[in-house]
Amino acid sequence: MVFGHPIGMRAVPPGIAARASHRGGSHLRVFSDACRRVLAVLSLVACASFGAHAADGTSGNRTFGDSVGLGVKFIQGQSLDTLPMLKDLKVKWAREHVNWRDIETSPGTYGALPANLRRQLAYYRENDIGLVGILTLSRAGTTPTSPEEIAVGSNAEAFGRFAARAAQLLKAEGVRFVLEVGNEPHNSHLVKALGGQWNGRPPSPWLDHYVQMVNAAVRNVKADDPSVKVLAGDDMWVVDYWMLEAGLDPRLDGLTVHPYARGIPEIAAVANDTDWVRPFVAVDADRSLQSGVKRLRAAALQKFGRPVEIWITEMGWPVAEGERAVDNATPERTVASYIPRSFILAAEAGVEGFCWFSSQDAVDGPMGLTRNDWSQRLTYSAFRTMTEQLGDLKFVHRLQGEKGTDAAVQAFLFANRDRSVVVAWNARGTEDMQFVLPQYRPNDLAVIDLVGNRKLVPARNRRFSVPINGEPVYIQLFSRSEWASAFRIK
Repeated sequence: MVFGHPIGMRAVPPGIAARASHRGGSHLRVFSDACRRVLAVLSLVACASFGAHAADGTSGNRTFGDSVGLGVKFIQGQSLDTLPMLKDLKVKWAREHVNWRDIETSPGTYGALPANLRRQLAYYRENDIGLVGILTLSRAGTTPTSPEEIAVGSNAEAFGRFAARAAQLLKAEGVRFVLEVGNEPHNSHLVKALGGQWNGRPPSPWLDHYVQMVNAAVRNVKADDPSVKVLAGDDMWVVDYWMLEAGLDPRLDGLTVHPYARGIPEIAAVANDTDWVRPFVAVDADRSLQSGVKRLRAAALQKFGRPVEIWITEMGWPVAEGERAVDNATPERTVASYIPRSFILAAEAGVEGFCWFSSQDAVDGPMGLTRNDWSQRLTYSAFRTMTEQLGDLKFVHRLQGEKGTDAAVQAFLFANRDRSVVVAWNARGTEDMQFVLPQYRPNDLAVIDLVGNRKLVPARNRRFSVPINGEPVYIQLFSRSEWASAFRIK
């Protein structure tokens, strides 16, 4: 978990998030009181909702909730008594460590999964929760600090055999799972032991060795069961690009990123001309998260000759609370608003899985949905509200707004065969605006706020007006796509 690197990291320009918009009006749909046009639009929206695969290769049958995950801390001391929070939050993926030294108890000797992990897996199996299993990068009792110690404690071929055995053990538990090769390797012991550039630029022996470990894992796991998914990557976009250049096995199933940002989630931490990312261009000029995903996917396609999945296996913001100074600390309610905003932007980008960081603070500071005393933050309520409102729906399309640095009012349509929800917010968050819909039926309009409070909005002059600010609201339409394209922003 990092929020950038001290060398050359560009912070989000301070004026971006607060800048008022004077350009958005030309992009807004003009409101029409001719409701007869709504029905004509509905058939087009319904066609977009179901059926064909999206251009990025994601399946049209997946719901929003299918990609929702959470980084958990049970191996790090979070009480197993808190497992029910995952069901309460409607989590579909839990990201947890699978420790090499717990399974390979001595060179070439493999034991069972540890009891703590097996208890987790039993709960996951009962509640249809998949595991993103982080395969740790060392089997040594102490951290390897030299090339000689790496050759023993982080040997690539031995790691590949461990990965295959871990897959066999997890299959025997009857859970859905994917294997992730390590966590943020540029922050791992490999860098100190082997040397190289922190961003992976050659020469970087640490990155070369990590790629060897990935390839050994892919080779051994696929030899035993080609259907088991293996993921690899780093937290920073640029490191993934250098890994592709270093020769990742093209059978790798997916790349991982941790797109932590300083400021709003609509704007990535890097620009399209950030010096330490060169010669690569990680994002478009608008610095949008979606463009980062699009570009990395395209780079992998060019190298592998086939599409790969993109997973966000960490993203989050530390909450500003107490007297302790924390880097990038953000007000609690603001972080709560960033949760649905981040997940929805990732859904638009076609991200396969997204694990919020994290379930509990543990040793990582105020990053948890819960504190170490188990008390819930507002972020917990915001996460639960998001999955309650959107979990069984499919992402349809963006209704309103530009991306990245141009983002102002954002609106997105989600639907299934029974209902539709529009989620809207103002990315600049500096002023309230109104999301205006025609009164198509006599009922009041139900609106759910960030933390789950429900309000019935009556119509005035045959229109509903819903205030929009930096906190997403969930506007519940009466039918699948009713009114979705007959709105205006005021």
